[in-house]
Amino acid sequence: MRDSSLTRRVVLFVLLPLAVVFAASLVWMEQALRQKTAAEVRAELQQRELLRQREQARQNRELHRALQVLSENAGLKAALMLHRDLENAGALRDPAMRSELRRTLDERLAAIRAATDADLLAMGNAREEIIAEWQRRSGGVYLRQEIPINLERENLGRLVIGRELDLASLAAGAEAVLIRDGRVERATLPVERFAGLQRDWTQTGEFLLGGERWLAVPMVSIELGGGRRIVMLDSVDAAVAPFVRILRLVLAPVGAVSLGLVLTLVWFTSRAVTTPLQRLTDACQESIQKGILEIPPTQPAGVHEIDVLADSLHRAAVAASDARRSLQQAYLEILEALVESLEARDQYTAGHSRRVSLYSVWIGQQMGLSPAELERLRIGALLHDIGKIGIPDAVLLKDGRLTDEEFATIKKHPEIGVRILERIGAFGEYLGAVGLHHENHDGSGYPKGLRGEAIPVDARIVHVADAYDAMTSNRPYRQRMPEEKVRRILRECSGTQFDPAAVAAFFASPIDSTAANLEKLYEAIHDPAVRVPLADAGQPLAG
Repeated sequence: MRDSSLTRRVVLFVLLPLAVVFAASLVWMEQALRQKTAAEVRAELQQRELLRQREQARQNRELHRALQVLSENAGLKAALMLHRDLENAGALRDPAMRSELRRTLDERLAAIRAATDADLLAMGNAREEIIAEWQRRSGGVYLRQEIPINLERENLGRLVIGRELDLASLAAGAEAVLIRDGRVERATLPVERFAGLQRDWTQTGEFLLGGERWLAVPMVSIELGGGRRIVMLDSVDAAVAPFVRILRLVLAPVGAVSLGLVLTLVWFTSRAVTTPLQRLTDACQESIQKGILEIPPTQPAGVHEIDVLADSLHRAAVAASDARRSLQQAYLEILEALVESLEARDQYTAGHSRRVSLYSVWIGQQMGLSPAELERLRIGALLHDIGKIGIPDAVLLKDGRLTDEEFATIKKHPEIGVRILERIGAFGEYLGAVGLHHENHDGSGYPKGLRGEAIPVDARIVHVADAYDAMTSNRPYRQRMPEEKVRRILRECSGTQFDPAAVAAFFASPIDSTAANLEKLYEAIHDPAVRVPLADAGQPLAG
């Protein structure tokens, strides 16, 4: 194929057919069907509710007439008058009298129950207190009607009559829920489906239930009491599903033809795209494994964007390699300058940082550190005392023993070192060795009082190497200790001041400050022309 834009191919051969055939037909038509069906479902539920209201009004009128007849029942009035008189006389304090009165009231309710098909009957006194009640089923929810019972102008109480709520009958073929204080109390659907659903049931509208869209229409004029209301439900998705199935059956052949066309076009296009992209992918994977960005130049692929991408990646790899080499060179020069500026201040500690660096690498090798970890350890150990640049000469170079105040000043050098190095992003991985190499294994060290595994492994190793070199070097206030004494001290402090694993690795290493080994080590460190490479750090320096 001739060189052409990949974007142009995608738009012309893939996106355009899909957008025209599917977006303009299936999506638009299905959405229109859903909206139309939702409106029809809403109208149907509202029509059902209107019919129910009319039927309820008729039943209420009949029930009201029946209640008026019952309210004139002489026996009912006599029972309420008896309750009033006994209550006013205080006779109801007598349990026997109260029991006899209750039996009389229950008999009156039984007589009324025989003349009606009610599911609930109740009598209340003039203070609207229920004094007798009968329910066909305890705990049921009832549609209630009530009427006052009067003797001439005096109100004796009220009669309450009710029928048990039947959600399915009220919904007339739809689904329904009984809401109490904003929560679903009963439903024609399993109540568990409404768990966690939050919505305002007083408003008509759509909501999601188990991934299905439903329409809710509240009922009105339902006498339930107790903060209850009934809401009719109907599934919009179930109503629209038959139309969607027909729509999809019609468009299925068109979709199959379009899919075949797209697959054909993609196959032809992929031949011009896949091969060069695979070459670039292989080159990138190889670079990831090496840890170095190396993208070789590739042959033109015939697709403009891929050719630009390959050329850009190759140029970026070349630029990254040049920048990496420049950065590494500058990094090493800065590192050398920092160490030399520190050791130039004190002739007694000259070479200390380099020796600690070599000792640390030897210990790290015995502990099984990887080459990358050993390189990090080597540089971290080289910089471990860089914070002493900020210690006054009067303290740092003092011949005698330090006072408590002077020792407190010396103890600040790890924190000073961290503040110096954290300004340079490339030195971030060395902050553990610099800032925590005086932490003790038992938590008695400084500056943070860390213990055990909480101390970075670089700091634990440098701690041992630093202590060893300090004890085997001459200082203004003492001569170097014998090798045997130093090793005994390291053994005794293993597990308290020093990490036992680092101490064990020290004794397994070729470190030795005596005789020819020490002399060779000093020569290697103090000769600026000699640099011991990392790969040779595990070999003894003795000839």
